[in-house]
Amino acid sequence: MKRSKRSSFRSLVRKGWRTGLHTRREVGTSLFEFAMVLPLLAILLVGIIKGGILFYDYVVLADAVAAGARTLATNRGNGNACTLGETALMNAAHDLNPSLIAIQPETFTGPGGSTCTALVENDAVTMSATYPCDMNIPFLGTNFWPSCTLSSQTTVRIE
Repeated sequence: MKRSKRSSFRSLVRKGWRTGLHTRREVGTSLFEFAMVLPLLAILLVGIIKGGILFYDYVVLADAVAAGARTLATNRGNGNACTLGETALMNAAHDLNPSLIAIQPETFTGPGGSTCTALVENDAVTMSATYPCDMNIPFLGTNFWPSCTLSSQTTVRIE
């Protein structure tokens, strides 16, 4: 028996199932998946940016503290060496808010004593400062780490 060229109902259903019927159910799934993943990607991106800003602030603070300690050590014979060191620290912290930088009292160890005017050779000068972190997420309005504080300390030995 010879098959006719006319399509049977079974072949039409099979062909329709393979081509059109199944794909119509998947329309919009990629948009839905993107909508589900977008908040996670946005939080990840904001976290990377905030982490980079936090690291930059730490590097600027550490460099400023080192500059202040070097200035204090090189101006040891000067009467206002501590003031010069703190001024150098504030000037070196150019991208930080100067009103938020908290400079701890300088510590001196060695035979010279414990004041800025009595520094002698082989004394060690330690200068430290703190700066608060900004962990506010812009579109959420919450601070995820309210007690975050950057701190840096540098010790310079007077030659």
